[in-house]
Amino acid sequence: RSRQWPRRRPRLASRGVARAHTRTRERTSLQWRAMRAEEAEAEEPQGPRREEEREPESWEAWRSAEAVYCKLPGNTEGLQILGQPVMEDWEAPYMKALADAACGPGLAEVGGRVLEVGFGLGLSAAYLDAHDAVQEHVIIEANDIVLGRAALWADEARRPTTVIGGFWQEIVADFPDASFGGILFDVFPLDFDEASGDGEVGPFFAEAARLLKPGGIFVFYYDAGGSWFDCVQAFRKGTVPKLLAAGFSAVEDDQVLCKPRPGCTYFWKDRFLIPIAKR
Repeated sequence: RSRQWPRRRPRLASRGVARAHTRTRERTSLQWRAMRAEEAEAEEPQGPRREEEREPESWEAWRSAEAVYCKLPGNTEGLQILGQPVMEDWEAPYMKALADAACGPGLAEVGGRVLEVGFGLGLSAAYLDAHDAVQEHVIIEANDIVLGRAALWADEARRPTTVIGGFWQEIVADFPDASFGGILFDVFPLDFDEASGDGEVGPFFAEAARLLKPGGIFVFYYDAGGSWFDCVQAFRKGTVPKLLAAGFSAVEDDQVLCKPRPGCTYFWKDRFLIPIAKR
């Protein structure tokens, strides 16, 4: 999913059918929002809703859009939403590398609770679930149909797993500070401004730093530029300073080789960059 627009994915949850789900409980996203509304009413006087509080039209379109799971050339599977290539399964080595970095040697020491923003094909979720250090797995997903798949997947997960429907901007404020040991962020850009470099994840940097325990690891999907050199330079010169300013103590990068399927329209390099930010 190159940060070209149109490009790869957003994935989050749905309005009417979105659920906060565990093996023992589920709650619709409407109920979730109703709770938030009641809390807000208790804190603030009622009045006309301000313009800036209205949900972006792109959010509503993404929530309710059909998620198309399709077979692609080379016997691969892909996910498309609103005509955009959200994810394809040849990305599996990158998803594994991100999950491995998020669940590094120190995860058990910081509690083993992992937050995943974006479910997609469930590749990274499966890799996270396979790590013995993971004690709890929380997933945020915005598209209704993908959310339903995530909830079904959670029923069979090895680790206690909660799936919450909605965009991260609606949800993460409910999480206490320092409540996760690892975070993996991978959502699809909803507009042109989000479709390059850290455009879609940049606004999440401060929240990631707030949510992580000291020593926790934040990883995310990253792609920029037309070449590998451009990608690395953009990350090190542009994104690393932003992460440090957001409160991370150290930032490294690694790489993993990949082989896009023939005809892939959003990625053409031979490797992915793995951002690793330590709280």
